[in-house]
Amino acid sequence: MERRTFLKGTVGGIGALAGVPASWAFMNPGHARVDAGEQTDFPPDKYQMPDWLHYARTVYFDGYSPPVYPHLKEFDAERLVEAVVGVGGNLLRFQPIGYWAYYPSKVFPVHQELGGRDLIDEVARECRRVGVRQYCYTGYGVALMLTPDYVNEHPQYADWLLRDPEGKPYGVYYHIGWMTPMRMLCTTGDTYRAAIRQVVRELCEHDIDGVYFDSPSAFGYTGVCFCDSCRKNFRKFSGQDLDRLAGLAKLNGLPFDWGSLPADVDMKTLTAWYAWANQLTREDLLDFRKIVHGSGKFMFCHNGATWIGTSLPMQYRVPDGFMVEASREVYDRLMTGMKGASMARPYKKVAQMYLGSYAVSWFGEPPHESPWAVHNTNQEDRDEIRMEGFTNLACGNTPLYATANRLYFKVGSGSAQPAQEVFELMRRVEGMHQGSVPVPYVTIVPTWESLQLWRTKGKSWNWPEMSGGMGLALLEERISFDVNPSTEMSEEWLRAQKVIALCGASGVSDADAQKLRAWVERGGGLLATYDTGLYDAAGNLRQEGGALKEVLGVEMKGEPLESQPECYYRVKERHGGLGEYGPGSVVEGDGRLVPVEARGGARILAECWNLGTEEVRGPAIIAHTYGQGRTLYVSGSLEGNYLYDRVVSTRRLIRSMVEFLAGGQAQPYKIRAPQGVYGILRRATNGDLALWVLGNVGFKDADAGRMRQEYMPVREVEVAIRIPEGRKAKGMRLIRADRAISFREEDGYAVGKIPTLHIAEVVHLMLA
Repeated sequence: MERRTFLKGTVGGIGALAGVPASWAFMNPGHARVDAGEQTDFPPDKYQMPDWLHYARTVYFDGYSPPVYPHLKEFDAERLVEAVVGVGGNLLRFQPIGYWAYYPSKVFPVHQELGGRDLIDEVARECRRVGVRQYCYTGYGVALMLTPDYVNEHPQYADWLLRDPEGKPYGVYYHIGWMTPMRMLCTTGDTYRAAIRQVVRELCEHDIDGVYFDSPSAFGYTGVCFCDSCRKNFRKFSGQDLDRLAGLAKLNGLPFDWGSLPADVDMKTLTAWYAWANQLTREDLLDFRKIVHGSGKFMFCHNGATWIGTSLPMQYRVPDGFMVEASREVYDRLMTGMKGASMARPYKKVAQMYLGSYAVSWFGEPPHESPWAVHNTNQEDRDEIRMEGFTNLACGNTPLYATANRLYFKVGSGSAQPAQEVFELMRRVEGMHQGSVPVPYVTIVPTWESLQLWRTKGKSWNWPEMSGGMGLALLEERISFDVNPSTEMSEEWLRAQKVIALCGASGVSDADAQKLRAWVERGGGLLATYDTGLYDAAGNLRQEGGALKEVLGVEMKGEPLESQPECYYRVKERHGGLGEYGPGSVVEGDGRLVPVEARGGARILAECWNLGTEEVRGPAIIAHTYGQGRTLYVSGSLEGNYLYDRVVSTRRLIRSMVEFLAGGQAQPYKIRAPQGVYGILRRATNGDLALWVLGNVGFKDADAGRMRQEYMPVREVEVAIRIPEGRKAKGMRLIRADRAISFREEDGYAVGKIPTLHIAEVVHLMLA
């Protein structure tokens, strides 16, 4: 097929690809805008997603492995759907697009063994028969196995391949043990963009409920393409020549490790390229939504690339729901999951999160296995699956079981019972849990602007390291918290907050700085650490002393100083924010700090002191009163240090700081139990309270792969939940154990005991 004919047949609805799309009109040649505001206008449509979708029990079928790849002749739709029902699911995420299409696509390369079959139809018939719903996965720009021989035989795919400055295909994604390395695609070219729209139309012609797109803005799957289409359209967008990025073709794509970029890379042009690529992503997602919603179906996306800085800001607002990338460590899963839930909540989106591992090895394969080899069909679910599922629910997300392939083949001695238990608990808590919200004493706010330091080749540790360290310290001190990104920091949301923690939030926009100033002035408590506000929204060093200079009473004097060994914080005066530590006390500090001066009546509570040289490196902790509110600033990162050494005095100091900033208000809950028992408190729509108690106690000796965690039971865990003012406690129930327990009222708390905590329990406090 001629390229012109191919484009003509598939381009319907894509817009004016031959020229500059109307949505680029705000761009002046040579001046590509990089601020987030220009790209986040996602006009709403009139589609309303079905109510059942908000709490569906989803099971994921992988289309990159058996029984559909490398061969699909043994694929049995009935067997697959039986596995979904058996694990307790009622919604199947089926994958008819992988390395090949498993239905008769007119535009996507079709599996050579497909014959006259259409796997979407086969699965749809079985799903309808047993009352399971189905939505279909498609890759947005993941690499494909388009070998030179295949492309020679099918020239319509020649323009799908990533091209180097000489016009030759380049870019091979790591290969995973199958026969053929995967070739990177030109996802910014006219041809592929037209084709993927046609794929969406084809999927929507089937009897399915929705469509899922993998990894919008995940440019790590691809790179800069130098084909004629990309050259022409990039120049129209930016006024710049794409050849300025020719050196990136040697990197085999665009890495996310900005330290590995060539020293001579043209950052102005690279920034413009990302602005252009994200503008295309925006157009693509809006067009996909128009097609999907126009057919009466829902639209989901993967959201893993949303929080990496180079992606389209706030792209999660376009679809009806998104999948939140998971983590193995419980504290990290809570941090990621609560942030994802906070992104979904204002728009009533669905946030899903993996239950179980996409691949059992998950990059933890034995060292002698090269290339990397996944094991998607090894079903050995045990306690860690229970913990992951209950943690997902505690975050406010719905679990997405991965993968049904394991159940399909019945490999190994593992059982589906752990996932069944998670889905069963999900059914029983639905009335109380759906629509519930966290009850935070502190809210950690990672900032999107911190991620923009890549523009100047800088590095921020705001997310996940420093925010993660703060979350871990709060969990282990049993302080109720939430995670809410700066992208959702509305005025209404701010009014409900007691304490906000900005943990090395390097970049803060002028608009957010103004919101925070007004919030503190009205009585809020702000904790800021390290380089918070040192850079602007585009990653440039601020010259005026930092975005929060007035509110913190701190003038920043430049980039952080080099790290030194044996640095500690030496307390100068007694203060409520330092708890038990008075003048002369020495606590663990940070080897790095931002050089600052106190201003406007702010008080230096502690200084950074080098034990070996006896040098005072500068102020370490500064307290300030601003309007009716209070602030504490730490010039280093106590929370970043805590993540790696878990020194108890650091954790206690953080507790003292947040309690001081909260004005001594009572904690929302208390737990008496060994370290490792975490709590997440949620408020139901009727005002009842539910404390999710996670018993993260047991063997943790592995740092890679699946840990095969065995959690140890903990006896007689005492919990106390603060009774809201004006309400009365009328009952306490253990949801997982499915029984009521006795409780007493003490100092405004309802106090009860969990006789045995193994992995998780949900304590429901019923209120009148």
